[in-house]
Amino acid sequence: MTWFITDKPEVFRSEAGPFLTARPDLHTMLLSGLDTIEQLRSGGEPPPTVLGWWREPDETATTAAFVWMPPHLLTASRLSQAAATHLAGLLATQAQPFTQLLADDSSVRAFSEAWQTTTGSAPKSGPHLRLYRLGRLVCPDVAPPGAPRTASDGDRALLHDWCTRFVTEAGSLGADLDAFIDERMSRGGWRLWTVGDEPVAMAAMTSVVAGTARLTPVYTLPEQRGRGYGSAVTAAVSQAARDAGAEHVLLFTDLANPTSNSVYQRIGYRPVSDYRIVVS
Repeated sequence: MTWFITDKPEVFRSEAGPFLTARPDLHTMLLSGLDTIEQLRSGGEPPPTVLGWWREPDETATTAAFVWMPPHLLTASRLSQAAATHLAGLLATQAQPFTQLLADDSSVRAFSEAWQTTTGSAPKSGPHLRLYRLGRLVCPDVAPPGAPRTASDGDRALLHDWCTRFVTEAGSLGADLDAFIDERMSRGGWRLWTVGDEPVAMAAMTSVVAGTARLTPVYTLPEQRGRGYGSAVTAAVSQAARDAGAEHVLLFTDLANPTSNSVYQRIGYRPVSDYRIVVS
């Protein structure tokens, strides 16, 4: 049993693609991360890339995988105890410093124990997240004033400012901020909720990969919160994701924020699985 490693997305897709696409909802972060790597490479700017897949002894099927663009967040599928132990050993010897892991709760616990055994240092527990999937989209009973619109090039400075504020409140977006904004801008993935032509909230979606799209980030100006704008812009971008062909429309929430969790459930999102981020 071992991890196989490559920096070539086409090799990784060949070896791990069927495993990832069998449950695209659970593997949304890996699939969108792989898509980002491929887009950056096609643009002539290959990022640092470490891609891994795991196989048990005498097996030909992949049973776990990870996607990593150092120094950003490493995202992993569900890990067996053996896979988590070997991953900790692998990351401890990488030239690139490992900083953060996102995986489901049980995998993170197994990895954290292995990392402490391997390095002598216990990773710090970060945000506790819940993955939601959209069922039937339910628009708010009472719509707030205003309307959604697609963000344009003229909104770039505003998006950069609001994304910076989002990162301060909620943590890293896991990518270079300008590249993150531009990628979504290039395919009309941003929505702004405006009142009297004044933007008050924003939301964005990833590209549709393996029938899935994920909403990130969702942000409302602090002084505009509690007025339904966050629900409204989330519903608008959720519909845009459905219109773009997404069978699974997903989002992560921080379980420390009960307000956002209840908001998303009211418009049709249902829990899938719990995740955690740990920091080395």
